[in-house]
Amino acid sequence: MEKFNYRISLVLISSLLLLTLSSCGKSGNDLTAYNAKKEDFNYLINSKRMPAKPDLANHKTILNRDYPIEIALFADGKFYYDLPNLGDGNGTWKYTKGHIELNAKRSLFDMKILVHALEENAADIGIEFYDRFGRNFIQVEKINTSK
Repeated sequence: MEKFNYRISLVLISSLLLLTLSSCGKSGNDLTAYNAKKEDFNYLINSKRMPAKPDLANHKTILNRDYPIEIALFADGKFYYDLPNLGDGNGTWKYTKGHIELNAKRSLFDMKILVHALEENAADIGIEFYDRFGRNFIQVEKINTSK
């Protein structure tokens, strides 16, 4: 009986260790970020100043339908975002260290989003941010980039 309990304990400890180690690794939504040049992101930036209330249908945007979030970057260093579950707002953006950094203040929290190149030329992009569940790094679509 003692040998049986020892084996069960060993299996349980091994299972818990494996579960712990696997949860410390990359999650299924992790993507690889590349450093890109500032000009590689130009195709995402609307050439005008941010209007008082942007109509996202008429601007270049980046979008993730699953999260959901939609963001428009403007030439004056401002951005507008729409989070259908939390509302909309605006903030500032800047190019830094191979990516674009977005910052905004909301009543409940400060928002920081990093726009990363998923290829060396930023043809595909993803956004990285933290929410109440932790780190998110998700790929986004590019909308109206020909405007």
